[in-house]
Amino acid sequence: MTRVAVATRAVVTHAAATRVAVGVVGLVGLAMTGCAKRSAPSGSVASTSALAAAASAGRPSVALGSSAAPGTGSAHAALPALDRLATATAFELTVNAAGATLVWAPAGRRPAALRSLALDASTAPRGGVEVAVEAPVVTGDVSDLSAAWIGQRLALTWLERSGAKARVRAAWAGVAGVPFELGAAWSGPRTARGNVVVASRGDRALVFARGDEAACIDPGRHGCFAFAFHELEEKRAAPAGLPLSVPVPCTDHSASLVVRGTRFHYGVCTDAGKGPVTTLFSIQREPEYARADSLLEGCTPAGTFVWHDAAWLVADCEGGRRAARIGDDPAEFLDLHGQRLECTSGKLRVRAPSLELALDEPRAGLEPLLPPDVAPTGSRAVWTGQALVVASSFAEQLRVSVRRCHGDRLETATLVP
Repeated sequence: MTRVAVATRAVVTHAAATRVAVGVVGLVGLAMTGCAKRSAPSGSVASTSALAAAASAGRPSVALGSSAAPGTGSAHAALPALDRLATATAFELTVNAAGATLVWAPAGRRPAALRSLALDASTAPRGGVEVAVEAPVVTGDVSDLSAAWIGQRLALTWLERSGAKARVRAAWAGVAGVPFELGAAWSGPRTARGNVVVASRGDRALVFARGDEAACIDPGRHGCFAFAFHELEEKRAAPAGLPLSVPVPCTDHSASLVVRGTRFHYGVCTDAGKGPVTTLFSIQREPEYARADSLLEGCTPAGTFVWHDAAWLVADCEGGRRAARIGDDPAEFLDLHGQRLECTSGKLRVRAPSLELALDEPRAGLEPLLPPDVAPTGSRAVWTGQALVVASSFAEQLRVSVRRCHGDRLETATLVP
């Protein structure tokens, strides 16, 4: 099978003479060749579109962040008792127009391999706990669970471990049958997150996952792993594009994926011993656009988000958390240290020196933007439209908390202790 090599520790270039089509879900693809001196983020582009993304200063308000003692709310509906997790990363929290959905894998796969609970925008349960994937079709321990709503269907993907082996699997929640097989996977730490990701692309789910060890393309490279895309259709999972061969991927957040309108961003994090390097690829068909950038070199990736009509990579750097805009010139960076939550007249905002994010429409993936005492490492956070919900695990026990504004005061309640 043909593989595309990924260069590391450098800005990756793609000249016309060396570009090849890899056909990732029908979009323009890249062959990654050559190395350049490490520098500030840059890239070679087929076309460019400048996006204005300046942080604005808001009016004074009451700030309740990592150092504040928030009020305790009492009008929050408690969730039913939840199972102990199969692994510390065997849970996911996502959102759609109806509210939030919590998915988890209980230890021992009893009474099901994967279970789900729907919450409305106010965080009250919508019905009871449901079977997302039946127990008999899952034979190993679930970890690194990821989920995304595709219209009215919930796509699930995870790493499944049996002894020293692991594999990538996927399924549609609530659909009987054997999960889709997406290939062998890296059997790394059970606490690792971000080695398999899923996103909505039209009426299909797109999965980007780290596979098992693979041959390195470039002479002298070692420790390479395969990365591959799959599209989940109603009854099958179809490979999309050519697999990648990536040397020495990072333990956490080795795979990134953002689908934003007609623009498609995916990335890999590598660490050959001199610090992490995250290479992001941006692809668009009409007008044709393709580029690759190494962003926030030396920083540990923490996730991605969309803001001001642009995709951003978030990472932990010396001196604090930062973000870099993906796939556009000129390069733009955000200072995210000291993140905090602010309530102003009942409206919740996430604030940092270079960020003011007003929470209005439902959105998932907020955890890299939140204070660490609100969203600890490995957690998931969503805004339902009315409340901020955070799911985390401690000693493989699932915890869920909710925050919302009451005037200028931030109220916090624990739904699952």
